Amino acid sequence: MKRAIEQIRAHWITNLVTLLVSLVVGVAIFLVMFLTRDRTIIAAIDGVTIGGLFVLAAGLLDWLAFLGAFDFVAFGFKQFGSMLFAKDPRKAGYYYDYREAKREKRHNSSYNFFAIMLAGLLILTALPVLEIVYITQF
Repeated sequence: MKRAIEQIRAHWITNLVTLLVSLVVGVAIFLVMFLTRDRTIIAAIDGVTIGGLFVLAAGLLDWLAFLGAFDFVAFGFKQFGSMLFAKDPRKAGYYYDYREAKREKRHNSSYNFFAIMLAGLLILTALPVLEIVYITQF
């Protein structure tokens, strides 16, 4: 956890931009959901839920990718492209070498998935307020 905090501090501009872009995406999804429907409190609740969950799911997928859960898929596509277009089919290397190179790259990168998940959670914090408004109206 200490390393994660150090990486977030070191790449704070990247994380701030990621947070802002994620918030904009979540709010845009909310606005599309709200403005294309009948503009009731239910439409607002649906928009906040879908926008927040979409951004939160994107952050979770980014976290899984950071952990290396999708490395075999990326290596497969790289190997497939190498087989089709390269003169030497083994030019892409071996899976172990690919994993080690990705691990080293991840070691020096920022943890953007924290900012994305935080944006999703911030959007979802509007849900209790909207639920209270909905309950008091009816």
